[in-house]
Amino acid sequence: MDTIQALQKSIDYIEENLKTEIALSELAEISGFSLYHFCRLFTSYVGMPPTAYITKRRLYHGIYEIQKGKKATDIAYMYGFDTYAGFFKAFKKEFGCSPSKYLKLNTAKRPMAVDLMKEVKIMLNQTQIKHLLSNWNIETKGILIKNTRPNVWTIGQDYIFKTGKNVVGLKSHIAISKELEKGGILGSIPIKTIEGDDFIVEDDRYYVLLNRIKGESLAVERLFGEDRYIIGIKYGEAIGNLHKVLKKHDTKIEVNDNNLLKTTLDWALPQTKKIMEQWNCPLPDKFYEDYIENFSRLYDELPRHVIHRDPNPSNIIFHNDMVSGFMDFDISERNVRIFDPCYCATGILSESNGIEDNFEKWNEILKGIITGYDNVCKLTASEKLAIPYVIYAIEMIFIAWLNGKEEYKDLAIKNRKMLLTIWENRHKYFENL
Repeated sequence: MDTIQALQKSIDYIEENLKTEIALSELAEISGFSLYHFCRLFTSYVGMPPTAYITKRRLYHGIYEIQKGKKATDIAYMYGFDTYAGFFKAFKKEFGCSPSKYLKLNTAKRPMAVDLMKEVKIMLNQTQIKHLLSNWNIETKGILIKNTRPNVWTIGQDYIFKTGKNVVGLKSHIAISKELEKGGILGSIPIKTIEGDDFIVEDDRYYVLLNRIKGESLAVERLFGEDRYIIGIKYGEAIGNLHKVLKKHDTKIEVNDNNLLKTTLDWALPQTKKIMEQWNCPLPDKFYEDYIENFSRLYDELPRHVIHRDPNPSNIIFHNDMVSGFMDFDISERNVRIFDPCYCATGILSESNGIEDNFEKWNEILKGIITGYDNVCKLTASEKLAIPYVIYAIEMIFIAWLNGKEEYKDLAIKNRKMLLTIWENRHKYFENL
C-alpha cells in the first residue's frame, strides 16, 4: 500500500465519523504510521494538519445541514463544538462571515468525499525520479535533483522534469515552444525519450524532460528595485516579441478559443461580487456597472490571437539582464492579446508582499510593461482604454477560482486586496497609460 492509499483510509474514516470524537492516534493506526509520521505526512499531502482538516469538514457538513433547515445550535453540538460560539468563530475564520450571511450569499453544496489521488500533488523521491529518467538517454549518477515547484524538478543545470495529468496542455506547450524556437525565441523544448517520443505516460500521468532555458526568473526585490520601470519595459517588449511570433503562427496552433468578457460576466463577476461581500470588502455597485458598460462596448474591437495566458514572472527567464525565454505554455489559449501584459503586471504585484510601498512602486512597473509592449506591438486606442477592465477581469477570475481552495488562502486574501486597491486608485494607475 502506498502513502496516498494509506492516508485515504484516514480521510474516509474522518468523513464517516465527523459527528463523533476522532483521536489522532486512531487515524495514525488506521493509516499504519506512527502518530508523528502520520501528522507530518497528512499535513504534507493534504495541505493542512489533520485537526484543521477535521474542523473544515465539520463546517462544510454543518452549513449544508443548516441550509436544509436544522437549527444552527443543534448542528454545532452535533459536530463536536462545545458551544455555538465556538462553531461561529471557526466558521467565520474559514468563510469570512457568519453562517446566516453566508447562506444569504451562497447555496451550500452537499460535501463530496475527498479523493486524495485527484487532490494532492505527486510526491516523488530521488530514486523514483531516477527510475523514470531511465527513459531518457541522460546520465543521472551524482546529478543534483531539486524540487522547485509542485510537480517540477530541476535535473542538474540542463534539464527540467515535469509531471501532470493535462496531456492536452502539455501538447500545446510543446507545439508552441517549437514554433517559438523557429522564430528565435527560447522555450522549454522536450528532450526525446530513448524511444523517440516527446514524453511518457504512466498511470494517467505524463512525465516530460525539458531543456532548461539559460538564466533565472527575477527575484521580487529586483522587480521592485530602483530600475523597476526599465525592468517593466523589458517584460513588455519581450511579451510583444513573443506575440509577434504567436500571431504569425496563430492558425497553426491548436488551443481553446476563449472569450474574456463572457467568462467574466457569466462567472467571475457574479462570484466576485458575492465573495467580496462575504469577506467584508465589498466593491461599490459603480465598479460592476462601469465594468459591464465599458468593457462590453470595447471588447469586440480588441485584437485577438494565441496568447501565453500565464506570463507571471516565474515563467519569464532573464539572462545577462535581458529576457532569454518563456516557460509553461500549458494553458495557452486564443484571447485578447493585452491579457498577457496585464497578467504579467498583476503577477508581479501578487508577489510583492514584504515590499515597502509596493502599490506605489507597482505603478511604475505597470507603466513600464505597457510602454514596452506598445514599443513592439502598437496598442490600439480601444486597447489602451480596455487595460483597466482586463486587469479587473484577471483579478475577478483569480478571486473566483481561488475561492474555497485552502492551499491558496493567503493568495485569495491578497487578490481581494489587490482588486480593491487598484479600483480605489484607478485614476493614478490608468490615466497616463
